[in-house]
Amino acid sequence: MKRMVSDTDLITIRDTLINTNPGKKITSEHIRQAIKETLNVDIDVSTIRGRFIQMGQALGSSNPDPVNVKQEAPLDINQPLPSKRVAPSPKTYNVVEELKEYIPSDSLFDCYVERGIDKLLAIHYDLGKYPLTQGKQGTGKTFSHMHYAWKRQLPFFLYSAYADFNLRKYFGDKTITAGSIVFQEGLFIKAISNASVILIDEVNAIEEAGIKDFNAFLQNRQLYIKDADGGKGKIYKLHDHCHVGFAQNPKSSKYIGGKVRSSDFLGRCTYLTYPEFTKGQIETAIDKKYPTLNPTDRDKFITFYQQIIRAIDSANLPFDISIRQLNNIIDLWIHNVPLRDAVESGMLDIADASSQPKTKEALSKISEAIWSKEELKR
Repeated sequence: MKRMVSDTDLITIRDTLINTNPGKKITSEHIRQAIKETLNVDIDVSTIRGRFIQMGQALGSSNPDPVNVKQEAPLDINQPLPSKRVAPSPKTYNVVEELKEYIPSDSLFDCYVERGIDKLLAIHYDLGKYPLTQGKQGTGKTFSHMHYAWKRQLPFFLYSAYADFNLRKYFGDKTITAGSIVFQEGLFIKAISNASVILIDEVNAIEEAGIKDFNAFLQNRQLYIKDADGGKGKIYKLHDHCHVGFAQNPKSSKYIGGKVRSSDFLGRCTYLTYPEFTKGQIETAIDKKYPTLNPTDRDKFITFYQQIIRAIDSANLPFDISIRQLNNIIDLWIHNVPLRDAVESGMLDIADASSQPKTKEALSKISEAIWSKEELKR
């Protein structure tokens, strides 16, 4: 039901505007805007003026005789005010001197194309979530975490997971100091004890037994190490600005080594699925990386890359390619490797490496449709 604005509502809003804006003339438009903001009801200005005339009230001053004002009970409101939404603001961090060398180098991002998915990942991290990025090879799901660390000037630590990955191995180890056996903290402990970004890549490669340590780690934001403090044991709490993220290739016919993680782990994460780069994004990246490459050559390389991707997806081939392979081709060709050789050793020989020699022959025909025989020789 739409709320009806009572005479009392009108007077209260007018008087509030007068009291909070001393010396300013209050108009029917001011009152209309205030009604819309506070009661979520829109009334045209002529109706407001008519209502005040009917009450014998002036728009810009209070009635000295409020007893004569007819009181009306407001009706129920079924239209709540809009929820207030807050955009998180980027933070700045104090990084300890010992870990500053782990802040990603500026040179890594000279050609980086920031996308909407990168900005979304930053929001997840800034809010203290545990983002899990996933997608096809070469969609940026891993490098995006490093980009966040670089943007926030935080140390970045990448751990590539495997089947028997054991988080405890990274806590540290016993060593002999002055003839005594003591526990020496590992770099991982220094990372979690300070502002940092920690990425566990290929998290779905880990056996289920090895993922259990992550559950407590994420739930409680602390680690217990029994060998620390002279064998008495010690609890290490994660720094408030220690950000932990994960990346994985979803299990598929092309990625058979992955395991579907159980809900006790997945329930602690947020998720971002990375799309493939658009043609415009690839153009921007190549223009930044290879400023001397003319647009005609650039467009042919991109067309070849996109047609190869379509052919791989259409035939459901057991491998993927990414912009890395496209960059390999261009790098080799710019450095005077004949184009045919650059195409094969930079990209198409992945078919040989995947025991698909006939596939390579079929994909080679795509290059022959884009470049002439003379171009492939130069």
